[in-house]
Amino acid sequence: MNGSSKSIRCLRAFRGVPSRRTMIAALSGLLLAGSVSAGPVYHKLVMQGQVLSVDGDTLVVCIGKDDGAEVGQELKLVRHVRSSAAPKAGGPGFRREVIGKVRIYKIFNEHYAGAEVVLGAARESDMVELESK
Repeated sequence: MNGSSKSIRCLRAFRGVPSRRTMIAALSGLLLAGSVSAGPVYHKLVMQGQVLSVDGDTLVVCIGKDDGAEVGQELKLVRHVRSSAAPKAGGPGFRREVIGKVRIYKIFNEHYAGAEVVLGAARESDMVELESK
């Protein structure tokens, strides 16, 4: 190790700037910790699926055991509606509208569940997502 690289390392330590090795170790630790405990936290933030079929107030949704779905969970009912802004104007051309609420009454398997409309009216291709707590 030459003198200049030793002085750079000392300067980093003095300034409180972490080394590349320290940053990699810290990020690895965070990723590992996150993957161990991400299950419930992840699903409280991200669990969502599509309404596959509608029969009156009874739905089949694409959320199941693998997604962390549980009987009794309430999900927001969301519809993506075309907005007046054209995509060429720089916008997506759609907006999200929360149009109601559904409750899971049965888990069919790892991918699908039955839900009942609590509020609003659902259509096929609407989305459902877990209400953040």
